[in-house]
Amino acid sequence: MDGVTMGIGERLKQERELKNISLDEVQKVTKIQARYLDAIENERFEVMPGSFYVRAFIKEYANALGLDAEELMEEYKNDLPFEKEENIALSRVKSSKKNKAAVNTPVIFSFLPSMIVVLLIVGIIVLVWLFNQNYFGNGSDPSSADNGDDTAGESVQLPPNQESNPNQEEEEKPTENENAVGKDGEEADVEDSEPTTEISLDSYENNQSYYTVTTTEEKLTITLNTVSQNWIQMENQGGNRLYYETLTTDKSPTEIDISEVEELYIRFAMPQDISISINGQELPLSDEIAPTAVQDAWITIVKQ
Repeated sequence: MDGVTMGIGERLKQERELKNISLDEVQKVTKIQARYLDAIENERFEVMPGSFYVRAFIKEYANALGLDAEELMEEYKNDLPFEKEENIALSRVKSSKKNKAAVNTPVIFSFLPSMIVVLLIVGIIVLVWLFNQNYFGNGSDPSSADNGDDTAGESVQLPPNQESNPNQEEEEKPTENENAVGKDGEEADVEDSEPTTEISLDSYENNQSYYTVTTTEEKLTITLNTVSQNWIQMENQGGNRLYYETLTTDKSPTEIDISEVEELYIRFAMPQDISISINGQELPLSDEIAPTAVQDAWITIVKQ
């Protein structure tokens, strides 16, 4: 039947009914919840967690019905809301980076109060020195200085060494304070800018785990390790395979660069034997996972 006359959801539903397959049977094969399968057939894509899940679920559904998933996705690529949702997510990431840069910029102004205090102290020292030099004395009566005791003027003025030393100590103290403030400020900036990666298990149901990875690191590496052997299938948001083979102890650990990946899908068997980590943070597995059940992991990566 011509695919242009019907939507992709109706196309899948018609194919399922022609083969006399129930939604429950499709759920058992694909491990996709029946409510998501029903949403696909009715093209209610807004109930999905994101565009990556829409694309991945449709491909699994089509494969379960014996259809060519890639050909089907290409035929309906203009009818699915992928590009719009992905652009919105990308805009949010860029906006988050801009906001963070805007917050960090005003830190330099924290040094202004210290600079003002230093200038005030230097000004006071200069005034004291001018008074000691009789710079502001009564210049209209020059005879007053001549008629007085010669020792009086000497008793008022301090020796050069004594005049300069207190001034130097006063000038050194605010300099040390200023350096301390600068040092603390630099250390605070280093602590704030230290890159981090966190992984949270959002939900688990029917051997499907949904994760969110929040990171401030530019480079992301996923590490696969096993104490036995595990079949692993890994795809990015475009459906491109990043790993598709049996992982053995001889190949462990295996590292894969996922710095440019926004959504990640992993299917693996024998979960009790496998360890998956991203930038040193291990992917937590639900306590409800059966030791021999095949698992599906859907990972959303958020860069800040």
